[in-house]
Amino acid sequence: MPIEVHEQGTVAAAPDALWPLVSDPARLPEWFTFAERVEVLEGEGVGQRRRQHGHWGSKPSEIDQRITAWDPPRRLAWCHEAERLAGKPAPRFAASTDFEIVLEPAGDGATTVSLRSSQEPASALRGVVIRMFGRRDVAQHLRRSLAKLAELAQPRAS
Repeated sequence: MPIEVHEQGTVAAAPDALWPLVSDPARLPEWFTFAERVEVLEGEGVGQRRRQHGHWGSKPSEIDQRITAWDPPRRLAWCHEAERLAGKPAPRFAASTDFEIVLEPAGDGATTVSLRSSQEPASALRGVVIRMFGRRDVAQHLRRSLAKLAELAQPRAS
């Protein structure tokens, strides 16, 4: 059974205004706290392959992703194809990891932003570890990401 972490919030910007922030790999590090840098390896839209660089704890991480849903300006999803820590294959706690961003109009030019991570544990024991430790860390990242996205979407005074 998958382990899901879901956070959502309302951002004072329309989905059309948020879509470039959530869909452009170069803009993800501005708000998505898992990403320090994202590069496109190949393709565009569904099937695009990306590599997300960041840190997990004190170790540099890389996640190879494949875009599985591309529905501008409403939905973007990807799956993890490979994960590395410090340049080596990461311990395989999840048999699969999927991530989804959904933008829904919330009235008055606002958007409900949903961030969802879904992991299928690689084993029952690893599922316990994900539930005890990973779920909390992922939820904190998602909450911080939503706050940063809301801040980034605010109009700038000139």
